[in-house]
Amino acid sequence: MSASPGESLMTLQTLAPVHATHDLQQGHTIVRTGWHGRVVNSFPNWSSTTYSVEFVPDEDPAITLTLSGLTEWDVQPD
Repeated sequence: MSASPGESLMTLQTLAPVHATHDLQQGHTIVRTGWHGRVVNSFPNWSSTTYSVEFVPDEDPAITLTLSGLTEWDVQPD
């Protein structure tokens, strides 16, 4: 797998600040493009690494939304 120009594929470290590169939905949970979060766990396997990321919506910082199974295509470092 290779990155397109302007996109980087790298292993994200736990607690790294990231942002959503596109709208993400898991069940009824929706994270909008550009929302910021932190990597809370990573799951490497033979072909790629997936991440659990905890997002804090801009409009309500008291809420946290955690999405799992995200890739470097879904989130990028801040």
